Amino acid sequence: MLLKINLNYLFISLLLSAFLYPYLIHFLYKFQFREKIREELEHHKFKAGTPTMGGLGFVVITFIVNLLYNVDTWIIISLLTIFLIASIFGLLEDLFKSYAKSKARKAVRVKTYKLISKSKELNVLYKYLLLPWNLFRELARTLGSGDGVSGPIKSHVKLLMHLSLGSLIAFVSYYFLGWDSLNVPFLGSIYLGVFYPILITFLFVFTLNAVAITDGLDGLLAGLTLLILPVYWVIAHYLSYGSISNFIAILFGSLLVYLYFNVFPARVFMGDVGSYALASALFLIPFIMRVEFLLLITHFIPLFDGGISGNAQQLSVRLFKKRLFKMAPIHHHFEKIGWPETKVV
Repeated sequence: MLLKINLNYLFISLLLSAFLYPYLIHFLYKFQFREKIREELEHHKFKAGTPTMGGLGFVVITFIVNLLYNVDTWIIISLLTIFLIASIFGLLEDLFKSYAKSKARKAVRVKTYKLISKSKELNVLYKYLLLPWNLFRELARTLGSGDGVSGPIKSHVKLLMHLSLGSLIAFVSYYFLGWDSLNVPFLGSIYLGVFYPILITFLFVFTLNAVAITDGLDGLLAGLTLLILPVYWVIAHYLSYGSISNFIAILFGSLLVYLYFNVFPARVFMGDVGSYALASALFLIPFIMRVEFLLLITHFIPLFDGGISGNAQQLSVRLFKKRLFKMAPIHHHFEKIGWPETKVV
């Protein structure tokens, strides 16, 4: 019975996405939502006109179909909430990349300066209010954010956004659900106490960035996600998490349509709106079902590609002045040594 329900949701999601995506891609082309291609990737220059924010399609479809048919438990409500918030964060980054750049930031600074310059007291208050933010910014730079800039949005701003979402997940799981331990095969439940929310926050931020960075080649992240989701669909069936299996089926159907338009040569890119949403789902699903240890196995490729390889490259350059790869993340290294993009994927 549950399998039949899952298949129904999958086909509903698939059909709605098949109807939506041609219109969405046309809209993105028309309003020129494009992401800048990295200068080092000369062989990607032909992608310069390809629109981004294609992930908006499967995010909207997944959210709406779940909202209509699959909001019967707190589990799915929590999952959908984080899924939506993560996609909104990604959407904001995409919009800044496409349009705002430095103009909005400059306009805000000019208006703020005019306001505080009228009063000495306001100027002093402004400096005190900014003190915690300036300390955080310098700490982020010290810990390895380079010059502190990542496109139009500074890296410490992105880090704060990611930490806030990770902290929300950790706060709810620890204080409201009472989760304070990790389930590890052969070792059982390992009690972490107050270190549990700290670990959850760190793991979420790492996973979010790793998954987002993995979305660097046509069809790579969507294809990997479509391989990962069935594993947790089977587990959800076995452990009787009906709402989770429904969510996975809905996301799978919509993502399948997106992949059709994203395979090489891509007609649309996912953008952060999609990669952040997928990262949040891929992180939360195993934790909700308390099979979090599987994350290291099923998510190994995106974690290594988007997370470990890039950090290892930075560490090697800083400590030994030597690159481990021709280019990080590692999927670009394979391109640099002559592999075609389709072979890497």
